[in-house]
Amino acid sequence: MDRRGEVMASTGMGNVSHILATLHPTIGYDTEGAHHHTAPFARYGNSPGADRAVLDAAIARAHVGGEPATEAEQREH
Repeated sequence: MDRRGEVMASTGMGNVSHILATLHPTIGYDTEGAHHHTAPFARYGNSPGADRAVLDAAIARAHVGGEPATEAEQREH
């Protein structure tokens, strides 16, 4: 189910990003339309798609975390 454009959540991520490298993507997996924070949604949490989403997020975070280590200006900051 395509959920682009739906209101999902809000965070204080902008404040954090002024201090350190951040990543705030929307990474999802197929839940056949089950809504967040419901028992039907929870049943998809151990699916292959959920596992792939966790790995995708970890890889993306590793890329963001590497930036401060490889750029002189970021190391100085």
